[in-house]
Amino acid sequence: MAGMLSRLIGGDLADLAQDPLGEFCRRSRQGGVVPLQIALTRGHLVSDLAAIRHVLLDNLANYDKHTPAFDAVRVVLGNGMLTSGGAFWKRQRRIAQPAFHGEKVRHFGPIISKMAAECAAAWEAAAATGDPVDAGTDMMRVTLRAVAETLFGDDMAGDAAEINRVFPTILTCLAARVSSPLRSPLWVPTANNRRLRPALGTLDAIVDRLIATKRRRLAAGGTSEPKHRDLLTILMLARDEETGETMSDLQLRDEVMTLLIAGHETTANALAWLWVLLDRHPDEQERLRAELVTATGGRDPTVDDLPRLPRLKAVIQETLRLYPPVWMFDRRAVGPDDLAGTPVAKGDLVIFCPYALHRLPQLWSDPDAFRPERFEAGKEEQKNKFAYLPFSAGPRICLGASFAMIESQIIVGTLLSRFRVRLVDPSPIIATPRVTLRTSRPVILRPERAPLAAR
Repeated sequence: MAGMLSRLIGGDLADLAQDPLGEFCRRSRQGGVVPLQIALTRGHLVSDLAAIRHVLLDNLANYDKHTPAFDAVRVVLGNGMLTSGGAFWKRQRRIAQPAFHGEKVRHFGPIISKMAAECAAAWEAAAATGDPVDAGTDMMRVTLRAVAETLFGDDMAGDAAEINRVFPTILTCLAARVSSPLRSPLWVPTANNRRLRPALGTLDAIVDRLIATKRRRLAAGGTSEPKHRDLLTILMLARDEETGETMSDLQLRDEVMTLLIAGHETTANALAWLWVLLDRHPDEQERLRAELVTATGGRDPTVDDLPRLPRLKAVIQETLRLYPPVWMFDRRAVGPDDLAGTPVAKGDLVIFCPYALHRLPQLWSDPDAFRPERFEAGKEEQKNKFAYLPFSAGPRICLGASFAMIESQIIVGTLLSRFRVRLVDPSPIIATPRVTLRTSRPVILRPERAPLAAR
């Protein structure tokens, strides 16, 4: 009786909560658009590529982000590009997009290289004493530092320790908030809010101070100094090509928080999974190391070397296929619609599960296998961009996708140039869906010093 009552109230929620990845995979294999009942809300799990395109591109205006999941993170991210919609989102996107194009992103390559080298130095010290390293923690640290310095430049040097201190608390509390069916306003003194509020207050104070510092510098005519051409300065100087408007301090705050939080955790989790995969496939480690020797002669790779490292890029793309950090996302229907013959009512949720989509045998051959060659140039297995959604697709595709790929290639390339790595514990690590797709236990590696020699 209790089980029947739970199903009546929660619909499919109980099954999805018990085994979300397995349940989404099973339902996705039914194809097309599969109905879901989540408490009192009707949902549609979409695996039909034409329907995915319809929601994310063709009829984009009919779908917004006023969903429970996005509402849960707005308390931290505010109304940035990840969470906003409509005309406001379009304006923010127009202002910010030039900062993430081609050469602008490559400009930050030396910062990423510096952070990757510092991580490698820490691994060198561990290897010298025979100590293991926690790859997940190290990837969080290096990606956070890379994003923070890219955003703030030299101005954040004195705040790095405080940012590192409060970030784990913010991420933990945000994950608890997203997974909870009851989400109190931040002022309500719940246990989670009592932890989140001071940590968020510390980060907000740092961000506000850095914005004010850069505003003063720009007012004093400091726009031409190369060391101050950080991403925050670029965003401050950017203007909407249609209206000539710039971002307010509040808008800058929300974009900075989005880039700091969403821009580092997703990449860090993908890199943690990459080390797991390279442990399972030591031959791939050697293949990548051979590619690095050919491209660099044995030195650490730079952003200029990346075009000569196609296999490394393919390995990262395949990691994102198997373990997409954003394993599920959704939209809310603003008005009625039709998805592949399925009627959608106003207020319905439309749900996408990249983890399941990337494992559909009708889209990917041998979908559970690690096969980076499926992404090599000229051999692309899946040419429909709506079948591969690690960064979403359409006009709302992740603005930081290019940065994330460059960052990942430099970090992994630097570490593989100096080490071979194996897991200390070879027992299985399984995917654990939280806000992002986590490993079921820490990724503890034993790095073996193996600097590349020119051939």
